[in-house]
Amino acid sequence: MTPSQSEALRTNQQVIANTNKEKLFIGDNTFQKGNLLNNSSYNDLVIPMGTVVGRIGSTGTLVPLSHNSNDGSQHPVGVLAHDVELDAAGTQSNVTICDGGEVAEELLTFNSGTATTLESVVTNPSGQNRRVRDLLQDQGIKLRIRTHMTNYDNQ
Repeated sequence: MTPSQSEALRTNQQVIANTNKEKLFIGDNTFQKGNLLNNSSYNDLVIPMGTVVGRIGSTGTLVPLSHNSNDGSQHPVGVLAHDVELDAAGTQSNVTICDGGEVAEELLTFNSGTATTLESVVTNPSGQNRRVRDLLQDQGIKLRIRTHMTNYDNQ
């Protein structure tokens, strides 16, 4: 999410504006660029910013994370930093992902067909069962709730 503003009402005397200051990337973030994202379906596809992605081990291709996969993409490597529109069976390079820093937990999304959540369990390469949440944090992505540091005393 990026901050946005929309007008709810405009008259000659007043304007009512709705302001959304939600930010997906909160701070101290690092990004990497130049990886590929592959649309293996036969439909056009929009993958929204904030989608947790994994990397297929044999090709290095980034795909939306699915905890049920067994090709390497079940391990999170980052969070998509912008919306990606893919044509049917298309690929896109210059995809940017956040691979470290603070991220708003509530704004993360997962591929809708996989039932994957932050609490989904994945077997990591050393054979241990770990939650997606823990694997993201091992990656260097600190999950923060949106109310973090919002009280009057910044606590």
